[in-house]
Amino acid sequence: MATETRTLMRTKSGGRFELYAWFLTRVTGILLLLMAAFNLVYANLVGGASNLYAAAQMRWAFFPIQFHVQSTSVEVTPSFSNPFWQVYSFILIAFAATHGLNGLRVVLEDYIRHPLLMAWIRAVLVGVWLCVLLAAIFLIFVFA
Repeated sequence: MATETRTLMRTKSGGRFELYAWFLTRVTGILLLLMAAFNLVYANLVGGASNLYAAAQMRWAFFPIQFHVQSTSVEVTPSFSNPFWQVYSFILIAFAATHGLNGLRVVLEDYIRHPLLMAWIRAVLVGVWLCVLLAAIFLIFVFA
């Protein structure tokens, strides 16, 4: 009985990771929507309203690279040459990866009861998150 009480107390009072993860998921979700809306408005202001169809605008909003808007007169960021768009795109990818992988972690924790397996899955999710961030850094800052 004492072990259960200590575990319950530790869950309630200690380890605020779940609270922070919950808050981070809400914040990143809102920021993703705002960043995509900014990209859509920007695409329309530079001539996208008359040169892009809706699907191309949505692709451009989430990842503004030149092959998403081929054969249009919309200004794009070729090879991420503009430092603003480099940082903006990296932040967008970082928020999306953090938001999505944290959501996947929450779903998996609902179904996986074995603590050791869950620890391995968390480690794999952190590894995937780091790989996504490293790939984004390479593609946006180094490869460009």
